[in-house]
Amino acid sequence: MKKMSKLMALLLVVMMVLMLIPVSTFAAEEVVEEPTLVVLEVEGAPVDEVLNTAVETPAAETPAVETPAAVEPVAAAPAVETPAAETPAADAPVVAVAEAPVIETAADEGTIEVKAVPALGLWRDATTFIDVLLNTVGADYSYDAITNALTLNGFVGKQVVAADMGSNFAMILKGENLVVNPDGCAVEVVGNLTMGGPGELTAVGEYSAIHVMDGDLVLNDGDYELTALTSDNTHNAYGILVDNGDLIINDGWLDATAVHTGTGGAYGLWADNDLVINGGDVDVITDSVSGQSMGIGAGDDAIVKGGYTTVKSTTETGVATALYAASWVVIRDGILDLCTSGGVNPLAIYGGEGVWISPCYGDVDLTASCLYLEPYLCYQKSSSNPKTGTQDMGQDALMATMGLLALMGMAYLISKKEIKA
Repeated sequence: MKKMSKLMALLLVVMMVLMLIPVSTFAAEEVVEEPTLVVLEVEGAPVDEVLNTAVETPAAETPAVETPAAVEPVAAAPAVETPAAETPAADAPVVAVAEAPVIETAADEGTIEVKAVPALGLWRDATTFIDVLLNTVGADYSYDAITNALTLNGFVGKQVVAADMGSNFAMILKGENLVVNPDGCAVEVVGNLTMGGPGELTAVGEYSAIHVMDGDLVLNDGDYELTALTSDNTHNAYGILVDNGDLIINDGWLDATAVHTGTGGAYGLWADNDLVINGGDVDVITDSVSGQSMGIGAGDDAIVKGGYTTVKSTTETGVATALYAASWVVIRDGILDLCTSGGVNPLAIYGGEGVWISPCYGDVDLTASCLYLEPYLCYQKSSSNPKTGTQDMGQDALMATMGLLALMGMAYLISKKEIKA
């Protein structure tokens, strides 16, 4: 029993001792064992030494791991932060099109609108300019805003200028008007222009007498004496020049002369698009040294529907053409007297795509340098033989024979009466 009681007492003492040791001690020992194993693999030290070291400083080892030397390279390595495209990022806003906004496009649109503002003026001489839209009435001119017409009545000056006056802008001629510009165009118009009236216009220019750009020129009537004379090899000489538009001559008297004494060309009447002669009296003279000498020309079609047209085009060593069209030359009616001379292969008529002449003119030699065209066949009695198109002269011959016999009979009777008397 005594042994049993001693054993019980010993167990009781052991349990009391264990109760006095805090549980955290056992926990710390368990935590320390994990880093000990890691250190073994890294350092390769004896187990006893590692255990002793790990147990002696368990808490100090843990914070040392928080700032390992290996972390610093990772922070330093982000030299990536430097190329972190900070430069592109800074450049991006500069390229951000903020410096060239669409506002400039709007400014361009505004410029186009400003171009549409109408302008109309007269140059008395090289220094005196009249704004006709502000001063609508003068001693030898007037402007009617309702009809959009400028009237020249005895005007003498250097130049007439107009721009964007509208599709119905007109110039009316009264009396004798003289416009001479020795260093440019006498009449310069941007947009459509219609001219006419009972008066006369004498226009002399270095490059052209009348220049119309981006519009059509229509001559309804009036008397025009147009001359262009130059030696400037950078320009041609034009009696009338229509850039990007048609030239239409309905009636009137038009004399156009273009002379180039240099190496440039001389053009009497030229239109970039169509040139149409419906009537009137048109006389053209052109002369050049070595350039093109062209009486009447069109960038598209040249069409003659009536009137009386004469052209004389000469050159020394250039090319002379009286009636020219880059597309078609069409002659329906009217009288044409076309003549060229000098240079290489002078031609009365040339059509880039072809020439059509009414059968009224009969056979026409398109290789000739001079032609006189008159639709004489259409002035006679219409044909009664549609197969051949030739006029049936049988009845006319019969009537002529009967008339001749009647005259002979009358002469015989008269002679008889005279003998009896």
